[in-house]
Order: sequence, then C-alpha cells, then structure tokens
Amino acid sequence: MSIRRIKLRRDSTQNWEGSDPVLHQGEIGVELLTAGNRIKVGDGFKNWSELEYVDDVGLESIREEYGDDESFRVGYELTS
Repeated sequence: MSIRRIKLRRDSTQNWEGSDPVLHQGEIGVELLTAGNRIKVGDGFKNWSELEYVDDVGLESIREEYGDDESFRVGYELTS
C-alpha cells in the first residue's frame, strides 16, 4: 500500500491578512498561531478576511460527514 499525503494551504496570520486570497471551494486554509491553529474553508468567492473560522460546530459537521479518525482510516483501507 502506498502512503498518500494531503498538504493543506497554511501560513501565518500576518501573511493571510496581507495577501487576503480567495480560497477555492472546499479548499482548507490553516492559520498558524502560537496558541494553536485555526482553519477556514473557501467558497471560491470570498477573500480570506471575509471567511468565518471553522468552530466546534463546523468541525462536528465534518466529523458527521466523514467520521472520526478511526472510522475514516478504516473506510479508506476498505476502499483502497
């Protein structure tokens, strides 16, 4: 089995704010902070500054759709 890696777009708060990019629909951007990381998900239209951070409710909806780490891993192994 080959190992696959997904690399997310990530940068500092200063760089995100300075470039203020538009993330593609579904593209995840990680804001690297000293106290922890925060994420935003693009819609293909709004700039970084216009997007809301994904909060606990948003993360829970992702878990509901894709499962937790263990169920995702098992599902991936069954389909690959």
